[in-house]
Amino acid sequence: MIFAQEWIDIIFIALAVVISMVLHEIAHGYVALWNGDPTAKVNGRLSLNPLAHFDAIGFIMLMTVGFGYAKPVPVNPGNFKNRKRGIFTVAIAGVTVNLILAFLSCGFLMLMYFLARITGEGAARVFNGFAGFFSIMTRLNLNLVFFNLLPIHPLDGFRVVEAFTRFNNPYTKFIRDYGHYILLALIVLGIVVDIFDLPYYIDILGLYIRKMADWVSTGFIWFWGLIFG
Repeated sequence: MIFAQEWIDIIFIALAVVISMVLHEIAHGYVALWNGDPTAKVNGRLSLNPLAHFDAIGFIMLMTVGFGYAKPVPVNPGNFKNRKRGIFTVAIAGVTVNLILAFLSCGFLMLMYFLARITGEGAARVFNGFAGFFSIMTRLNLNLVFFNLLPIHPLDGFRVVEAFTRFNNPYTKFIRDYGHYILLALIVLGIVVDIFDLPYYIDILGLYIRKMADWVSTGFIWFWGLIFG
């Protein structure tokens, strides 16, 4: 029974990763198109096919540590009708979709718990099973929001900063050149903390994501709790 539950959890996580990853990237592509850049469309990145957005390392990260990335959608800011507005709106498109997914998933989570309380034992098991999926969806999408909002290249948060600064701004220039090394170091640090069971506060990236996700999910639960009690 425990073995079966582990496989169910893996399937739920994989399904949540695929849904969250695909919709995140499609959002970037469509908002780029609305801003006048057809690059994502031309390259077939407005597809619901997960293989069009698949990145092996990013997928493994999402499956194991709860945050990661897909293959970035190609964007050409030179095609934007308004460059700054285009860069900003494309940057926040993915995390906005993830935040909406987290909010709705939390609502379905609370609905499943409500239905489990008012139905018989057999139906309650089914509803609690679906609650497990929506719990994963809520957490994963909040993790993606706060991971991608980091102002570090090549994440979306850096693109937001880039939209409001000059190209040769000292911070953006430094992070553009070295951001991926900083990000890699933070991820590796979190892995080392887990492997050697070091104090949790050493994992700066993981601590930041957990605290922010906890804070927002508490608000979501409070809101949906008003409806489903």
